[in-house]
Amino acid sequence: MLHRADLQAIALAKYKDAELLFANRRYSNSYYLFGYAVEIGLKARIARSFLPETIPDRRFVSDIFQHDLTKLVGLAGLSGELAEERKRSNVFDGHWATVSSWSEQSRYDMIDEFLATAMKVAMTDQSEGIFAWLQRHW
Repeated sequence: MLHRADLQAIALAKYKDAELLFANRRYSNSYYLFGYAVEIGLKARIARSFLPETIPDRRFVSDIFQHDLTKLVGLAGLSGELAEERKRSNVFDGHWATVSSWSEQSRYDMIDEFLATAMKVAMTDQSEGIFAWLQRHW
C-alpha cells in the first residue's frame, strides 16, 4: 500500500535522480525518470480521491495502474486546471507538450541530449514547469 505522502516523496526522489542523471550526461535515464516523476506525482493527487470506509469503483482503480499521463491527469481531476494553465501560458503549454509525449516505453529508447534537455527544462522551470505545477496540485 502506498500512501499519498509516500507517493509524493517517491516522485520527488525520481525528479532529483533525473536531475542528477542529466548532470552526468545520462540523458535516456534522466528523461525516463522525469516522466515517472510526473506519473507518480499524478498518482499522489489521485490518492486524495479515496475515501475511508468506501470501496472505489473497480474500473477507476484499474485505470490508475496505467502510464498515460494525459489519462492520469483526468483521473486526478486536473483536466480543467491543466487546460486553463495551457491557455494562460504558451510556455507552460510547450512544456506540457514535451512532458506528455513521454511514455513508459521510453525505457527502451536512446534519448539524445536535445530531447533530454527539453524534458529537463519543461520539468525544472520554477515558474512555468510541469513539476512545480504538479506540486501545487498534489
